[in-house]
Amino acid sequence: MRIEDLEELLNSRIIAAYSGGMSVVEINRALGRSRVEFVHGLLRDTGYIQPMARSEYRRTYDIDFRFSSVLRKMGYSFGRWCLGWKMDPSSAAVDLKTQPKNGEITAAHEALRRDFPEVHFRIFGGPSPKRRPRAGEFSSPPTVMIAWDMTRDGYVAKIVEHPTVEEIGVDWEHAVERIRTAYGLFERITKLNKAIRLKATE
Repeated sequence: MRIEDLEELLNSRIIAAYSGGMSVVEINRALGRSRVEFVHGLLRDTGYIQPMARSEYRRTYDIDFRFSSVLRKMGYSFGRWCLGWKMDPSSAAVDLKTQPKNGEITAAHEALRRDFPEVHFRIFGGPSPKRRPRAGEFSSPPTVMIAWDMTRDGYVAKIVEHPTVEEIGVDWEHAVERIRTAYGLFERITKLNKAIRLKATE
């Protein structure tokens, strides 16, 4: 599988994860990304998340500063976060101003608890959040094999441990650069697949 194939596969797995119940933040975290633009943008552009209305672009909501801070670090606004969860931002902001009563939590409380359990705990208390398992850690760097392929007129680089991951370069350096990109995509796909499996067992 080359870069183009892996990019297509990654996009399809992101869509599958979201359709299967994972949130944008959960997917983003599984991929090891610090900001949400790519995941949210993909899901918006493919019709899985509603685009934000122009009137909402600069709108602010009265939410706890600890919540707004973590959203801002991820390049997220409260309004876009709500779109990812298919919630009305105004209603969600009102819900998050109050403590859940009698154990009946709202959709907004549940979304906050899942995406940012530490923030939810600091604001509302309750059981201490469990440490999240790491998704798909790679224990050692891959072995790369590069050889000239006369029929393909280029240097073919392959990951020995995962021979389906390969790339072609005009020279060694180009082949290394391409296989590094391909393997990075392969790692993200593997991590996301593990996160999807973990989600299915919850």
